[in-house]
Amino acid sequence: MSPCRPEIEKPMYWDQVKSTREALEDLPVSAKVVLMSADGKALLMRKDSGIFDLPGGKVETGEDLFAALKREVKEESGIKVKKVEFISSWVKHHPTLGDRLVLVFHGQLKKNAADIKVTLSDEHNWGEFKGPKGTFKIKDIQPGYANALHICFARYGRLL
Repeated sequence: MSPCRPEIEKPMYWDQVKSTREALEDLPVSAKVVLMSADGKALLMRKDSGIFDLPGGKVETGEDLFAALKREVKEESGIKVKKVEFISSWVKHHPTLGDRLVLVFHGQLKKNAADIKVTLSDEHNWGEFKGPKGTFKIKDIQPGYANALHICFARYGRLL
């Protein structure tokens, strides 16, 4: 033991993993998707409150994650997504609503953006497919969503 660093009892690694897993089990989950058109554009949305959004929403207790994601996307955009791939996740902290685990997926559509009909729910007042240049002109995209969009444009679309 160093005289400069008193020995501090640290929890074992597996105890930390167990406590983290238990904490995550109780977090509400929000599943979102970056819907990419065949011509490399992503569907961006804005809630009635003005907040930037991606299609998707809350996974209800006991509901299958992928069934919830497909249901939410259909409700919010009128678009059916069949296959999704995990992109990123983070814990979103909110002072009044509490913490939430956000999972973002990629969903590839077979049509070009101009050929896809978007039918917005009452929750949103704007939805449009945009390429990377149009997307990143939007200054209020939350960092987690911006990261997921960047990954999707890099992998499945065009960055420039």
